[in-house]
Amino acid sequence: MQSPTKTVFTGVIRPAYGAKTVLKEKFVEIYESFFKGNDPSIGQPNFWSELFLLKVNATYLTKCLSEISQDKLLAIKNNIGKLFLKSIEAMKEENTQRKINAMETLCVLLQGIFSKRFNNFSFEVINLLTGLNNADTVFPQLVDTIKYLMRHGEIIEVQHEALRLAIVIVCGNTNINQNSINEYFIKNDIFDPLIQLIISPKTSHMAYEAIMLLDILANYNKHESRNPYLTKLIDIKGEAVFEKIMEVLSSTCIKCQGQYIEIQEDDEANKYLISTVVSYVGSILPWYGSGTKQHSNVSDPELAFVRLPSANVAILLSFYDMVNNNKRFVDYITKSIARFSIPSRPQFNDNPATTTEDNKKSAEIGRDCPYFCDFLSLSSYLLQHNRTNRTASYANLILLTLVILVEDASFNEIICEDERQFVVRLCRQRPPLLQNAKFPRPLVGVILDVVIGFINHNLRRKLQTDLYSMALGVIHRTMSYLKRNRKLFNNMDYYFIIFYSISLGRIMALTYWLIEIHTFKHRTLSTRSSFNPISYDNFFYEIVRAKETFEGLSRIVNKTKPGSPTKSAFQKPASPSSQFDVLSNINTICTHFHLKIETWKLNNRARTITPEQVYSIISSNYDTLELITPEKLDHYTPYSEIRHHGPLLRQVLRVIVEDFKKREIC
Repeated sequence: MQSPTKTVFTGVIRPAYGAKTVLKEKFVEIYESFFKGNDPSIGQPNFWSELFLLKVNATYLTKCLSEISQDKLLAIKNNIGKLFLKSIEAMKEENTQRKINAMETLCVLLQGIFSKRFNNFSFEVINLLTGLNNADTVFPQLVDTIKYLMRHGEIIEVQHEALRLAIVIVCGNTNINQNSINEYFIKNDIFDPLIQLIISPKTSHMAYEAIMLLDILANYNKHESRNPYLTKLIDIKGEAVFEKIMEVLSSTCIKCQGQYIEIQEDDEANKYLISTVVSYVGSILPWYGSGTKQHSNVSDPELAFVRLPSANVAILLSFYDMVNNNKRFVDYITKSIARFSIPSRPQFNDNPATTTEDNKKSAEIGRDCPYFCDFLSLSSYLLQHNRTNRTASYANLILLTLVILVEDASFNEIICEDERQFVVRLCRQRPPLLQNAKFPRPLVGVILDVVIGFINHNLRRKLQTDLYSMALGVIHRTMSYLKRNRKLFNNMDYYFIIFYSISLGRIMALTYWLIEIHTFKHRTLSTRSSFNPISYDNFFYEIVRAKETFEGLSRIVNKTKPGSPTKSAFQKPASPSSQFDVLSNINTICTHFHLKIETWKLNNRARTITPEQVYSIISSNYDTLELITPEKLDHYTPYSEIRHHGPLLRQVLRVIVEDFKKREIC
């Protein structure tokens, strides 16, 4: 018998006489009954049609799912399964509002279920939703319906909800490779609808999510089995897709970089302007200055920096995968940089009618630099603030992306050209500060500064050797290209000195770069106008001054060399290619110039010598200096993800998926 104080599904619960009437939302009342194990649809033929017309109370449904235990969830398995099936059916109805509400219900329901700790994730989730016997019938229907609505949804909101539901399912497990439901997205791929969402102007606000979902699906068991998303990603040819990816990357990088700047302003001009304005206003309104925060919006910048970057920086994985897998995409980046030229060196065109469509697009954009510059700018900030395992994952992606790019000859040619110079804002929030380069310069200098910033600001007791190896790999590939092609760029001598200073504590890197620079010097010394001899003298002066340091390092190296007796510090190497004996080139320099200095002191009867006199001795004694140049110095092993970085990138992928689930959509 029905209770006289309660009416089913009216939304009103009538309490005892004298108490205030408590109104309960109908949606809440229905799901309250669901989670108690009751089935309110019994005897109600229009129940499901009416339910999916109700506005979804996502907050309440999320609360119910978070509070229910795993055992209780399994106890009401029939209700969960029925709700799941009826929601899929509602997605196929003609009524638009029912479709949207059904998909929103599924998103909340699945997020709540996926958050539980299952011993066997895929087995228990599938068993809870459909039962094992029905999985191969129900899930293909779900994927097919999502695919149809993403492409043919009657309104944008339907398409967006379908995309959001696909994301919830694919990212249900942070380790996407252990989510067997994703197999149904492999068997019936949604590649084409995702591409349509990416390039369509009507769905531009969904481009970020569509790009990320496409890339995450392309990473699903990509080395274990054939992945149709990866195959099609490799074959993408349309520049409209490339342009949209770069546009989304650029806007995301700008927002993420702005968050670093909000914490601490590192542009001297802006600092001065802010300080001046605050001081001026404070002189007029004394109460204004006392409560105004200058240069920083937080009391503890270091703590704030640790929380950055925001979750949307996950787009860096998509950029890496496109660069690594699609050569046409790298060519597009190169072409986009080539569209720009500095005003002082215009590219003349006698026939304006022959202006390319690409240049027209570039002019319409109205930017003064390519999208790639925004990636470099954010990279500088992220690499210098690399303090957690999470940021280390993104540092890996950035450095690997740069390694792949600087292996491309066409890309290297463009970034080294003086005709294409850009002002790129780099991080100057941590000492030692990078050079304050507010002048246009080729992008090769910007890339080197980004890497130098990483090396200078990531010295710690537990050194991240994998990241350092990648950073030096970027420098190696860049300098190898310059050496092979006899290229020079403005301010190049500055980098030679920087390479020395950052390598002194990394002895094998120093010896490597010393030989690189000395080899390069022989080809450029004849044209002293293009290479600053003073900076070259500074470089060798610093080496000579650190003679005792190198002697000690030589003794350590010789003691640790297997199968060799102890050598003198400056003994010549038996083989030029020996990784142990390469240090002898540095020792040769120290010995050579110290003998010249001692000879000068003896001839001039001087007990001491000034730095200026040392510079003069160094400058006049290059001709008699002989160094051994190892063969194939400019050779390197091309990057291969499978061979070297497969396990690392699987760990990075987990970080990316976790961040993507926390994304902020504007």
